[in-house]
Amino acid sequence: MSVRKISVKELTAFRTVLRKNAGPVEKFAAEEWRRYLAKATGAALPPAGTEGAGKSFVFEIVQDPGLRYDGFKVSFQGETVRIGALIPRGLLNAVYTLLEENGFRWCWLKAENEIVPELDGITVREEAVNPDLEFRGVCIFSVDRDELPLLREIFDWLGKNRFNFFMSSVHRTEKRPDGWRVEWYDVGPDLYPELEKRGIVLDLSEHSGRYFFPVSNFEKHPEWFAMNAEGVRHCKGQLCYGNDEAVELLAENYARYAKEHPEVDIMGAWPEDGYGFCQCEKCRTTPGVVLKAVNRVAEAIEKVRPDLWVEYLSYTKETSDVPPDVLPRKNMVTLVANPRVAEEWKRKSDRVGAHGVYRLHYRITDNTAARGNLPLRIADTLADCREAVRLGLRGIIPFFIGTDTWWRSTFNLYFLSQFSWNTRLDPKALLRDLCHAYFPSAENEMFELFSALEKIPRVDQTAPLPWPLWQHWAVFKTEYSGEKWEGTLREFASIHDLLEQARSKGKDIANRHFISTAKFIDFQETMFKAWHFRALAVAAFERNDPDAVRENIRETGRLEQKLIGEVNAPENKPYGVCGAWPDYDFFLNWRLQLDKQLYEMRTDDNKAPLSDCNPDVELFLPGLLGV
Repeated sequence: MSVRKISVKELTAFRTVLRKNAGPVEKFAAEEWRRYLAKATGAALPPAGTEGAGKSFVFEIVQDPGLRYDGFKVSFQGETVRIGALIPRGLLNAVYTLLEENGFRWCWLKAENEIVPELDGITVREEAVNPDLEFRGVCIFSVDRDELPLLREIFDWLGKNRFNFFMSSVHRTEKRPDGWRVEWYDVGPDLYPELEKRGIVLDLSEHSGRYFFPVSNFEKHPEWFAMNAEGVRHCKGQLCYGNDEAVELLAENYARYAKEHPEVDIMGAWPEDGYGFCQCEKCRTTPGVVLKAVNRVAEAIEKVRPDLWVEYLSYTKETSDVPPDVLPRKNMVTLVANPRVAEEWKRKSDRVGAHGVYRLHYRITDNTAARGNLPLRIADTLADCREAVRLGLRGIIPFFIGTDTWWRSTFNLYFLSQFSWNTRLDPKALLRDLCHAYFPSAENEMFELFSALEKIPRVDQTAPLPWPLWQHWAVFKTEYSGEKWEGTLREFASIHDLLEQARSKGKDIANRHFISTAKFIDFQETMFKAWHFRALAVAAFERNDPDAVRENIRETGRLEQKLIGEVNAPENKPYGVCGAWPDYDFFLNWRLQLDKQLYEMRTDDNKAPLSDCNPDVELFLPGLLGV
């Protein structure tokens, strides 16, 4: 493998050459190459042209059997450096990879957080680089006008980290007042150019059912909507997938949108979020009733957009159980939330020559109940990528990232991108590389710190259904009190010591990196302490000590109030150290309901029903704390 060192003086003589019919991705790749070389070396390469002799960087689309997906190949021909790819996006991946090999890093958002080395030239080596996973993407909330500036930064970050897939919804209504919004139908014209010039696939899926099958149909056609177990039709859940007229209207609406929006690469015909499936006899007794309906959507779309993929979501029992005698259509791709059924779905897809399977992932970034406690998942993410390769999946799409939690999410996404490209990487070496780039004089301390954070216990903030009272959660007796709790306290003490050592050694390091890390640690520790005092309250309940119950619940309330303050603090937004988006408030609501019942010494005999919106809870925390 040949390696070439090009000095700054030589660089100024190099031209950047594109093919005559170069599209937006190729032009953007060439401009990024020129821009970042100038930042690092001061050498100003001339603007890209279509002709060049002698010293030049030639960006070209090639037919090379050694390449796959959006990989690339670098080769030398005399004084020419040839950068080839099967598709334009591969050329942009080549640019960022070559820059990364010369010391550039983009772990966190904002230009001030990119690592741009001072170089006296660049090193280029002949190589062919292919990703192990074809699709590497994200699903983001919120997507609306308020988020436009941040979303542009996010798309830029995705491109630099060689992601190639963006999932959104055409329009997703708010689940709760002041909840997250997804309004691609409104902001798409502003944002799509950012995806287009980076060659990022646009997948419009994610529970868009209300847009394509509005509840306004219910007044005239209640039979088009789901029936509950009592035999009553309602419009709060799914449509009736067994009703041919309803499915036909759904297919027509999807096909119309697909025809009018050629920029969309994938359309997902997802049901509404996992609830309210129809209980009519046909829906209950027809195997694969949802898959059959999505097949009809795919058939209608194929007539107007044969190039577009239709995405089937394997998610809840109604869609995850693989029907034995129903196959997807050839123009479909399957997104699986549970990798347990991935192989079976892939066999079906392969049987008809469809577009395969990729995974919807819940724990790499933030998702609903876990949003307050996003763990670092470096080794776990590598294991997930290796499993995806073993299963023959096309990629991994994390679901979902809150735009206010990006500092935390980028840890796992950064490693997801690296491992998606190369599952043979050493996770420890990759973490050390990140620490060396961002904390060079405190590399060892930060490596130990992040390694320790990856190992801390994980607070599971989800609630099993039906929600029990706290005293039934056996985990309190093992995780948040006694010896295990003492061990957790020691772990946090050690982490704080490492942070102080790093700060002491790294006085030359930008303080914002330490501040963000400290906020993350403090948020985690405060959350653990809140659960600890709940555990003490549960223990006091079991020994019938109401005074101790109330004392510990009051301390829990103070800690919860501190977490609320951190989540809502303006200085923590929009780059997401402690953010948690409205789902945090949603799960806080049920936590406080359980806290209130424990405070009142309630048992199964006199417990109050739990609900998503409980007005008593709005008064509980202020009253508890006397504010």
